[in-house]
Amino acid sequence: MFANEDFIEASRKFVCIRIETYENKESEKKVRALLNGAFANTAFCVFDPEGEERLSRAGRGPSMGLSGRGGRGGRGGQGGQASGDAGVIQRMKQIAADYLPKGQKEDAILQDFNSFRQALNVASADQRLLVFLNAENNNRQQVEAELKQVFADSEVVGKFHLKLKDQTTDENWAKAVQGTGNKPGILIIRSGTYGLEGEVVKQLPLSSSASEIKTAMLNANKSFASLEDRKTYSDHVTSGRRQGIYFENEIPYGEDRDGDGKIDNQRQGRRR
Repeated sequence: MFANEDFIEASRKFVCIRIETYENKESEKKVRALLNGAFANTAFCVFDPEGEERLSRAGRGPSMGLSGRGGRGGRGGQGGQASGDAGVIQRMKQIAADYLPKGQKEDAILQDFNSFRQALNVASADQRLLVFLNAENNNRQQVEAELKQVFADSEVVGKFHLKLKDQTTDENWAKAVQGTGNKPGILIIRSGTYGLEGEVVKQLPLSSSASEIKTAMLNANKSFASLEDRKTYSDHVTSGRRQGIYFENEIPYGEDRDGDGKIDNQRQGRRR
């Protein structure tokens, strides 16, 4: 469904937030709140623009949260509700119709991650280039204004990930990346196969214009697309296990589907 062009178009009317489930206790708490105390690797819900009122049921994904009965969005009612992916898209449009956007898309808050290591790992999983802004807080205002124009551009939107350097969590970011001297700039990074390391494919000065940044990003992405083989999930996981690859998070991996506060027996989970 996430590759469905109609779904992608409908999603443009929403602020999309992805919770990295195992990253920290705050993420775990949010997932458990959505799943009535249970803990799983994915959770989905639509909220109002204030992030307070739930406009859909919570579930493992959009099809559980938006299809069928029970959603609260689209105050025009459920008459003629489609099924499957079409039903999900229809509900999204109904919800979006109740809220008119304010301001310009170029003023939207930029994407960000809690840490550089997480951004590098997600970029690898999604097979996207990672744009990293390495700048001190007092030098970022103008650069971020240029980046907002770039990331709102129709040729760019949805094709890259972005991380803004955090002085606390990203202190050692350069140790995982080749091709940089840790100098301030706008870096375009290709993440490694398992997201534990990466390499800089292009670095731009902080004075770069939106046009210059966009051109560099699209050129890098064109080269990236010609070199990067698409991953097959099962083969990728098998290869990583054989090599002993492990990405450590604050929360231990596993699920607590019965909501008793403890990770379910993993051996039983594999049998199921």
